[in-house]
Amino acid sequence: MSFKKCEIVGVSKEAAINEANLGFSIAGDATQAYKNWMKARSGAVTEKDVKQFMIDYLQKKVKCAAGVGYIITIESAVADTRERPWTITDVKNEQGKRKFKKVYRLIDDATGEVLGTNDETKAAAKQLAKEIILNGFHGKMTCYIGKDVKEGEPIAFKAEYTPSKAAKSGRWLVFGNEN
Repeated sequence: MSFKKCEIVGVSKEAAINEANLGFSIAGDATQAYKNWMKARSGAVTEKDVKQFMIDYLQKKVKCAAGVGYIITIESAVADTRERPWTITDVKNEQGKRKFKKVYRLIDDATGEVLGTNDETKAAAKQLAKEIILNGFHGKMTCYIGKDVKEGEPIAFKAEYTPSKAAKSGRWLVFGNEN
């Protein structure tokens, strides 16, 4: 049994706890006790003082049982509340009218990886599939027909995730005794 203390960061308390590999379960929240302890202190608070508070808290609450810990909120997370959390920017086509060409894409069924492309004929795509198999591919593939832009701007728009201005990640201190 060993004491462990670490800081976790996340978009919510639950997400931060789930992402962290703590080695113990969170039994409760010690934020209010920590705030009261900090108010009662006068002068500088060292890391050693904070560690002693945590050990004393574990002793008082769970008699330093293994696999049990507590969490202290340092900075609360603010959730992203935007209804439409994206920004879309159109790309202007300044290269003239778009011209398209039919393409055959050979896709690995297991991984979704593009194994090869051909913009000639279906027969040429079949020949490419045979060559890929002869070169050591041992799986299933599917040939998808699509269109690629041969002339003009191939990009139509760009999109990105845009959270609320007030959204931010939170910070928590977790401490406890590992199993």
